[in-house]
Amino acid sequence: MKVVLSDILSFLDADLGIGDVKEALEKAGVEVEEVVKVGGGFGKVKAAEVVRVERGDGINWVQVYVEGVKRVVATTDHVERGEVLLWADVPPKRFGDRVSEGMFLSEEELGLESKSERLARVQDPSNYVREFLLDDYVLHLYITPNRPDLLSVRGLALEVSAFTGVGFLDVEIEEASDLDGDFPVEIRDGRCDVYSLRLVRLGRGETPPRIRRKLHLVGFNPINPAVDATNWAAYILGQPLHAFDIRKVKERITVRASRDGERFVSLEGKEYVLPEGILLIADVEKPLAVAGVIGGAESGTYEDTEEILLESAHFSPEAIRRASVVLNVRTESSRRFERNVSPRLVPFASLYAAELLRDWVDASYSDIRIEGEIPKPRKVFVSKDRIKRYLGFVPDNLPETLGRLLFHVEMAPDGFYVLEPDHRTDIALQEDVIEEIARLIGYDNLPFHLPQETPLPPRPRDRYEDEIRAHLASLGAYEVITLGLFSKGEVEGMEGLRVISDFNESFSHLASVPVPHVLKALSHNQRMGNAAVPLFSIVRVYDGNGGERRYITVGITSPASYYDLKGLWDSLVLRFGWDIGYGVPSSDWFFHPHASADILQGGKKVGGIGALKHRVSKRFGLKSRVYLFYAEIMPKGKVGYTPVSTLPHSVKDVSFIAPVDIPFSEVDSHIRGVVQNLPVERLEVIDVYEGKPVPEGYRSYTYRFVIRPHERPLGEGDINRILEEILKGIGRRFEIRR
Repeated sequence: MKVVLSDILSFLDADLGIGDVKEALEKAGVEVEEVVKVGGGFGKVKAAEVVRVERGDGINWVQVYVEGVKRVVATTDHVERGEVLLWADVPPKRFGDRVSEGMFLSEEELGLESKSERLARVQDPSNYVREFLLDDYVLHLYITPNRPDLLSVRGLALEVSAFTGVGFLDVEIEEASDLDGDFPVEIRDGRCDVYSLRLVRLGRGETPPRIRRKLHLVGFNPINPAVDATNWAAYILGQPLHAFDIRKVKERITVRASRDGERFVSLEGKEYVLPEGILLIADVEKPLAVAGVIGGAESGTYEDTEEILLESAHFSPEAIRRASVVLNVRTESSRRFERNVSPRLVPFASLYAAELLRDWVDASYSDIRIEGEIPKPRKVFVSKDRIKRYLGFVPDNLPETLGRLLFHVEMAPDGFYVLEPDHRTDIALQEDVIEEIARLIGYDNLPFHLPQETPLPPRPRDRYEDEIRAHLASLGAYEVITLGLFSKGEVEGMEGLRVISDFNESFSHLASVPVPHVLKALSHNQRMGNAAVPLFSIVRVYDGNGGERRYITVGITSPASYYDLKGLWDSLVLRFGWDIGYGVPSSDWFFHPHASADILQGGKKVGGIGALKHRVSKRFGLKSRVYLFYAEIMPKGKVGYTPVSTLPHSVKDVSFIAPVDIPFSEVDSHIRGVVQNLPVERLEVIDVYEGKPVPEGYRSYTYRFVIRPHERPLGEGDINRILEEILKGIGRRFEIRR
């Protein structure tokens, strides 16, 4: 989130510096990623009054006074005598035989507009610094998902107040409706628990320039007063709102689910074909908006809009998250709703935006109409024993301490009751309250002592798994440790146990096979633009009875090939002496049937290897071909080691044909059995071929045998005898090609 320093200070009863605010936010647990001074890239920026303009061929030479000093500046923009511009002290630049002293700035160059067609004009020369925010800062903040209240200036200012001791100046507004008006509303979907409308009649005027500049600085796109008021309310209070042009809404507003194949056109003009179940705001004819995510072109507000329906509502975070993911749209509104902004802000934010429009464009507004029930704040009991257990002592003045964050406290003999503030949604347990007390006291001020016991013993380290990790890492593979939770769509056909937790639907299932674990990591690696390196993970898969199986799974994407993956697998097999075979093709539906195999041990399937089907890769956003293997971690087998021979070697190639219905795994196993007791150091497949002159129904194989003795050099006769044994062994089953 981005926030302007002066907006935080507007809620505080003292003029704090940027360092004080930054320190207070960090104490509160808010990460300040960056602080940017408005116009800081230009050093000194001053107001400059134009006293003379010499118009030339494409370049205007402008004489200005900057703090009483005459300067001559070149510009291509049209400038009139008497105007006041913003001048930046940059190194002089020569144009022909003349020198330009500094430069004039546009609002785009100051970061106050997305695109400027002309230079910035100063309206109040005595107050130009405030007018163009030149003494202000923009703070870039990381807000944790459990604190939606901090996605607002008001919430952040309250934290600064609590951690600096400076008084908090809250928003104070009173209902002053002066317009009759009502509009039918119907909620047909339980994922919207509160929905409100207020009729607003707009007057003439524009959004104040200072507001427009601040909206742009923090990531909103200034459009018109109606839209700007909703965005400013979301920025200040954290509650998103939406404005509908009443002329374009037919009969009534309905909150409902989309129908499969229903079409929706966004404000940007992009058309979406919706799946069933997306939460919509609609009238009797058409969708008006995707609830909490994006408005529609059919109901937007424009320069000639005279009356609007001002929406303020609360939607379930799961519904907003699903729509945002399905449509691939993230907005400031969806970011707040999917983190569960407080429903108790609905009427307050509606009134705040209506009063903004009264101030900006002399608008009038009606009473609010609310459908649904606004939940009351939760009341949580906190025992003193529990506080002492967690903090080591019971602090004094708890009502005053928690009151700094607008908690209302009622004392009881053995503890106290806390009423959740209207802007918070994360206070449900007494542990939540105790965490707030610890934050306010300061973790460094808590007594230090080691816990007497741990709730769960650590899982013992598995040395065998560590050996597997070390071996794969030595081959250039990288280990990934995943959360292990997936959406139903990601693991369709591979579903394991369903998870009952506070996670949303994106983390609702375990997988019945280890494949999704490495696919999730490959997808993230690809999105980050990293190199296509092999990734591996040791995964535990659980069945419905609580049984656990351990797997090693390795994946890689193109431009790597299947042979790169097979090399990793073969290396594991040799290193740990696994006695395995293959069944072609793989029985796993997610592997390509013509480029895969089951991994067998003792005739029992223990894994699979091959190329993944494209439709499975696409579930995870992978655009490249994926090669992957997975296998249960088998007991170590007998690993044979032979000394490295220093004697010369001989290379012999042998070709033979075999029926095409014999799988390659059987052919390869037979060849390896033939050379098992011969001094063959290495064998490899050189060629596999079908077609003329190979007889129909047969496939030609060419193997290369590297013969190297260990005890004594081999003569030509010795090598020929070894070769004859190889040919005899192959000829028992296949036809030799000479």
